[in-house]
Amino acid sequence: MHSILSKKEFIGKKDLNIIERSYRGLSEAEEYLALTYGVPKLHPLKLANIVTTIDFNDDFLSHCTNGVNAIDNSGAIVFLNVILKNKWIDFFEQRIVNAHPAVLPYARGMFAIEQFLVSNNQCQFEQAAGATIHYIDMGIDTGAIIETAQLEKIWDLESIWAVKGESYLLAFELMKCYLTREKTFTLTDCYRADKTVPSPLYFRRNFSPEIKKTSETKFITLKGNNT
Repeated sequence: MHSILSKKEFIGKKDLNIIERSYRGLSEAEEYLALTYGVPKLHPLKLANIVTTIDFNDDFLSHCTNGVNAIDNSGAIVFLNVILKNKWIDFFEQRIVNAHPAVLPYARGMFAIEQFLVSNNQCQFEQAAGATIHYIDMGIDTGAIIETAQLEKIWDLESIWAVKGESYLLAFELMKCYLTREKTFTLTDCYRADKTVPSPLYFRRNFSPEIKKTSETKFITLKGNNT
C-alpha cells in the first residue's frame, strides 16, 4: 500500500479510505496529513532494528533487555500517547525524551491543544499551539523541557485538526534536530518550566463529542476573524 500510494504526489478520498482500512482508522489530524502531504515512501515498521509491542509491561521490558534482544539504555525517545511505568524510567535512568504536540507547560495531556482552545482566548491559543520535547518523569508532561516551538501562520490552516497535524510535524522536527546534536540524553540540556505559568492537564475521557465540536467551531470562528 505504501509503495503504490507513495508514487502519487497527492492522494484523494478513495486512497484515504484504503489507508483507513489498512490502519483500522485514522484520526482527523492523520487524515489532514495524508491528504496534504501524501504517503511516505518508507513505512517505519520496515526498519530492521525496531521492536514493536502493544503493551509496555514487565514481560516486554525483560524481552528487550535480555539476550540477543538487549537494548542500549543510554537514551530513548517516545511520541504520542505513551504512559511508561516507573520501571522503564528507571531502566533508562530518566533519559527518555518525549515529543508533545503542544507547547508546554500550557497544554498537557491528551487532545490537549483542542481542549485548551475551548477554554482560552486567541492569544493564549497562539502561545500554546506548537510542540515540545522534554524529559519524561513520573507525571504527565511535567518533565524538564528541552525545547519548544510555536506553530507559525496558524490562521492560514483549515481547521483545528490541521493545527494538530502540523504540530505533529513540528514535534517530529524538534526530535529529529535533537538527535543530531553532539550530546543527547544528558539530563542537563533542559530547563524547568516556570511554575507561575498555568499548566492544565487534559484527559482523553474529557474530550467529549460536545467539546470536540466546540473546538472545531471556535477555531473556524477565530480563523474568520483573522482573515
